[in-house]
Amino acid sequence: MSVTETVSTIQSRTRDDGFLSTSRNSHLKQTVQDLKGLTPTERGEALGKFTNDDLHEIANDVNASGIFGADGLSNDEKRDLFNTLADGAKGEDLARLATAFDSREDTQLLAESVASKGSNEAKQAYIQQMASRTADNDYGMSAYLGGASTERSDKDAKAILTVLNSFDTSTGSGRAALDQAIKGLPQGALDSVAKAGVDETTFTSASMGGSHISVTYKADQLNALLDKVAGSADAQAKAKVFGAAAQAVSGMRENAGVHLGMTSIGTDDKIAGVVDRMTKVMNSDPRGITDQLNKADAYGLRLSTYVAEVLRKDPEGGAKTLGDQLAQLQGAGTGQAPAQFFEAQAPGTNGTPYYKNAETLGYYAGALRAGVDALNKDATETGILVKAVLGAAIGAASLGRAGGSATGLTNLVVDEVVNQANGSRTETARVLEQLAVPVDGNGDRYQGPATATFDSKAAKVRAQ
Repeated sequence: MSVTETVSTIQSRTRDDGFLSTSRNSHLKQTVQDLKGLTPTERGEALGKFTNDDLHEIANDVNASGIFGADGLSNDEKRDLFNTLADGAKGEDLARLATAFDSREDTQLLAESVASKGSNEAKQAYIQQMASRTADNDYGMSAYLGGASTERSDKDAKAILTVLNSFDTSTGSGRAALDQAIKGLPQGALDSVAKAGVDETTFTSASMGGSHISVTYKADQLNALLDKVAGSADAQAKAKVFGAAAQAVSGMRENAGVHLGMTSIGTDDKIAGVVDRMTKVMNSDPRGITDQLNKADAYGLRLSTYVAEVLRKDPEGGAKTLGDQLAQLQGAGTGQAPAQFFEAQAPGTNGTPYYKNAETLGYYAGALRAGVDALNKDATETGILVKAVLGAAIGAASLGRAGGSATGLTNLVVDEVVNQANGSRTETARVLEQLAVPVDGNGDRYQGPATATFDSKAAKVRAQ
């Protein structure tokens, strides 16, 4: 049969289930066979010819219950139908199909078919069409004897994540398609996707003594996405996923540990696993990612969340991680003198030059200070962290700050400036900003045209 004939036959068959609907099951199986008789291109054309009403009729039949042939398709048969349709279909039509098959289970089953059978172009279009559906927090809830559970991830966000993780990044086309799909998602939708990636599930149990809530996380899918983007050369794509992961971590942190009426055991380990992968992403391009975060998250909330978690997990190792990143933002390895790198300009939005490196460094330094402040350590502990971060930055740079004789910054200078804070936690944390810019042999800050840019950006992030 031609595509038009196949579509017409299926439409007629769908509206005729026989006496007491006893022909429904056999009709559905014949529909699958008819679709398999088409080439992938023809199947894509056929799906495009079905109206939304047609798709809803098909979905109603597929999910119908009954006996003596009035039942729909089994789960395996439904997967076979989805696989058949996804092989050759356009992403826009697959998203229409998802609207018809709107249950949590069907949405995920279809997403798995898109992931395994869809082309890169179809996956991109499917993701774009599904993005607007992630805002309604369509959670999954179930009840059982003595309690209830809630999957606190939007079903459409979970579907998008399934497809994002299916791009073959070992090929150039797959890598480019993933980057474009990520950049095409609004940040809010990507935040929902990252939240789905940690699979937060709450269990509420009731007893004579009252109710209790426990929260669990499984971060495998978010970790998989972070691993994929770490290999990207696109700073914007990496920054968007990094920022979304920070939001997910922030939500996990709120529930970590034991609270009145609620427990979340093992969450610290799950957070640490996500943060380790965020570090891998950040270390792949500290300058580019920080610049993109500055454009998208003006107050640095996501970056400061990351800073706090890196230091919370392992103060000594975390300080080295952050110090190494700081050195990159100060120009390590560029071959430029610190002041020269700090004063370098780039075209702004309207082509007017601005001090890009100073602004990006100010953003990072402000987030460093905000992240350290968020840990609420005493002055002594804060001083140890500050010295460790700046000491790591000194040691990390092969050019620029690493050479104390070239920049004036040495561990001795850091110690002296920290000591001048006189035990004030706030003043001690401020040293991170004070010594992030070029200094002379006396520890005096750089003074020049880029100072105002650095200071204003650091102050904005600090005021978050």
